[in-house]
Amino acid sequence: MAESVLQLNNVTKTYVLGKRKNAQKAQKAIHKLQKKYEKLAAKGNSELTKQIRKKLNQAQTFFAADKFEASYHVATGKTLKKRRRDRGDVVHALNNVSLAIQKGELVAIMGPSGSGKSTLVNMLGLLDEPTAGEIYLQGRGVTSIRRHELPEIRSRELGFVFQSFNLIPTLTALENVMLPLKYAGIHLRRRKDIARKALERVGLGDRLNHDANELSGGQRQRVAIARSIVNNPAIVFGDELTGELDSKMTQEVMKLVLSLNKKGQTFIIVTHNPDVAKHAKRIIYMRDGRIEKETQH
Repeated sequence: MAESVLQLNNVTKTYVLGKRKNAQKAQKAIHKLQKKYEKLAAKGNSELTKQIRKKLNQAQTFFAADKFEASYHVATGKTLKKRRRDRGDVVHALNNVSLAIQKGELVAIMGPSGSGKSTLVNMLGLLDEPTAGEIYLQGRGVTSIRRHELPEIRSRELGFVFQSFNLIPTLTALENVMLPLKYAGIHLRRRKDIARKALERVGLGDRLNHDANELSGGQRQRVAIARSIVNNPAIVFGDELTGELDSKMTQEVMKLVLSLNKKGQTFIIVTHNPDVAKHAKRIIYMRDGRIEKETQH
């Protein structure tokens, strides 16, 4: 059985907008209960952990149904008076999502606008903190890690490729790919060697010294992919990575992604394009903050 490299357990993400005071209090209570659960789980107190987990699930269920007073009561044992004049909205961006990504997978995430796919990727990419639930990267629980430690974990374990490339136009292809290595504290000569090999892997060994603005859209995306894999990350995330490319360049970029995937690189791609998604071995469809269905090829 393949090794799970990234896992979400019952992850919820809720945004409380405006003056919904009871919703805010219930959300904070759930978050506090989640931290208590994580500490107990780390100490191995199985019976008490089981009780807290049950209480946490109940509180989350009530919260997802907009029963904030009941949610708060379950989480704290205290009572809130129902407020009839609170203004604002409660957006359940993710509702109790569980998902495991196996090493070497190529996964596509699809869904209409507002379905929760961007929020899901923010959770998977450790770019945002869940309201409740657990996230494991390489078997290590990361939801209890201090916020200031997350950037180092992301830079070491995760790679990102965006629709707009996010290259520095005045730097060469080689210099753009070297940037993550610079932040990692690797010596200049070693940085150049590693970055050159990454560019050769994406077929740009003859474009090392070209400025980013001298390259075609497809070549710039190749540079972005080279930059994302230069640290040998556990997972590379592609957020609409072909969104600004024509059909021919899209095919070229996806051919590269498939080639890297066959060599063992794990990819998670967010896309609206079914022609891109069909390359994935597994497609996850999001709707209303939940995984609506999955298909495998």
